[in-house]
Amino acid sequence: MDRLIILLAILLMLGNNYAFDIPQALEVPIEEEFQLTQTQFNLLYSVFAIPNIGLSIGGGIMIDNMGGRWGVFTFSLLLGLSQLFIFFGGCYHNYCMMLCGRAIFGIASDILHIAVFKMVAQRMPKDMGTAMGLILTVPELAAALNSFLSPYLFEKTNSLKIPLLFGLFLCFLSFLSGLMMIYVDMKYEKVETMKQTEQISVFNFKLTKPFVIMSIITTLMLASYVPFLDNANKFYHERFGFSIMDAGQIVTVGYVVAAITSPIVGRISDKFTNYRPFFIVVSTIMFFISHLQFYYMPLTTSPNYYSVFALITLGLSYSCFSSVLMPALQSTVPEDMLATALGLLGIIENFCMAVVPMISGFVYAIGGGIDPMKNVDIIYLFLAGIGVVLSIHLLMENILKPAKAHSKLPNALDI
Repeated sequence: MDRLIILLAILLMLGNNYAFDIPQALEVPIEEEFQLTQTQFNLLYSVFAIPNIGLSIGGGIMIDNMGGRWGVFTFSLLLGLSQLFIFFGGCYHNYCMMLCGRAIFGIASDILHIAVFKMVAQRMPKDMGTAMGLILTVPELAAALNSFLSPYLFEKTNSLKIPLLFGLFLCFLSFLSGLMMIYVDMKYEKVETMKQTEQISVFNFKLTKPFVIMSIITTLMLASYVPFLDNANKFYHERFGFSIMDAGQIVTVGYVVAAITSPIVGRISDKFTNYRPFFIVVSTIMFFISHLQFYYMPLTTSPNYYSVFALITLGLSYSCFSSVLMPALQSTVPEDMLATALGLLGIIENFCMAVVPMISGFVYAIGGGIDPMKNVDIIYLFLAGIGVVLSIHLLMENILKPAKAHSKLPNALDI
């Protein structure tokens, strides 16, 4: 039954991941049809995150109080409605409508993730590395499909309508998967979780040093992954000599690697929980190495297939993020406050997700020269580098200080 819950959670997130990256796959056509600058295009991703800077914590508190099932139903439905806005915005070349749809999509996506994590954590607390790895990475195959299929559909129809409509269709199927997930969870529930005797509030949540450090590390790593891939098609087109169509196909390598390796990394993370601080250092270093590869690979006018190795490293990095960093962060908070904690994390993450694309767009615009994309990658190197320093600090504190007991947190980082 737990495996069925994970499968349905994966299917639920497929539409979310596919639709999220449609602008990335169609960056050049969207910029041309809407006559957008790089900064205006990146706003489609920044506006995705901006509302959640303030709303994530409210969503987390709601999920803790009303339950994951309520969150899955409400926000999977809202996800489909928001994609409908985006579809009409693309059909009628209404940039403001697309921005509005992306903002609503961002709210729904963020809180939907929290709701899914809440349901899964209640079911399999000892296998969170494996479960989280699968739920976060396997749906990335939908993003990989999008990188290939959206440019193909646009090329065949010379219109944004069909690629956007297909994204809307997948969001509808994901909503149906969410309904099935709720049904299965209710039908096969073995033990009813203890009812909340008091209302969950942000004032009940205590910020601990492990939670704060892990929140910063996960945010930095996510900020060095998602915004980069948002412009990956253009990056590979301009720096490594691939056509737009071929660039979309090459970028899928990172997604596939993450999905394939996450079950293995998750099993290791779950089995050797005492070594998680070390695994965290390895994870951050891999992010840094991947961007180091992107930065130092030369600019070419013909396809540079060696650049695939950087994508493989990035895919492994995201596998570690999903199977090591996220479970490690969740182990630092009590289960009944998990959604609230993820809501607080969402404030930091969404601030970065809103700011980093705008900064990268600005750097690209003022970079000039023949290789402006290389300047953009300095941002991601900087973010990953800070994460490496913090993770080493976390490891050193874990070694130098005696372990402290966490009565409710059997897998907590002992620092």
